[in-house]
Amino acid sequence: MNKSIATFLATLIAPAAAFAQLTGNPAGLSPDTPGIEAAKPAEDATNNQDKLFVRQIAVGNRAEVELGKLAQSKGTSQGVKDFAKRMQGDHSSSLEKAMKAGRPTRMDIPKDLDAEHKRIRDELNQLSGPDFDKAYLTAQMEDHQKTANLLLWQLSYGQNEALLNYSKETLPVVLEHLEHAQREYAALTQTLPRF
Repeated sequence: MNKSIATFLATLIAPAAAFAQLTGNPAGLSPDTPGIEAAKPAEDATNNQDKLFVRQIAVGNRAEVELGKLAQSKGTSQGVKDFAKRMQGDHSSSLEKAMKAGRPTRMDIPKDLDAEHKRIRDELNQLSGPDFDKAYLTAQMEDHQKTANLLLWQLSYGQNEALLNYSKETLPVVLEHLEHAQREYAALTQTLPRF
């Protein structure tokens, strides 16, 4: 075999073997290699999904806290006020847990409400009485559906172990919040919510 062809083949094979070891290809690893788990990222590894998730979950939690405060002051139904108080407490705690779990992402998290939640807050500020209560609960149902979808998205595509655990723990709570908002809405209107 020609020496240049042999050199060319060697340059192709060496990187392929190294790539196989890095990607967790079982054929490229010795069966007794300690500590190797194919396709399992490091516990604190993050990807773009993780970074986007931390930003979105922080924005959502902050909005729930602020809207909860608003509903406690403007709400007329005791059920709405109690629900809003729970949202303020639960989402303050959830924000703290998300920030702790998402620390490796090192993203700048906005301190203010995003445009969508500012619009919701401004619309709620224009309302009073039962109209406020219904609009607040409608916004809560929509937000909690979006948050449930965000958590499921993170569970499907996230990489950071702490954020995955946060999502697993938080999803049942968010679904319970959604059911609670639906019950309060039904109690106020005697109808099921439609949006």
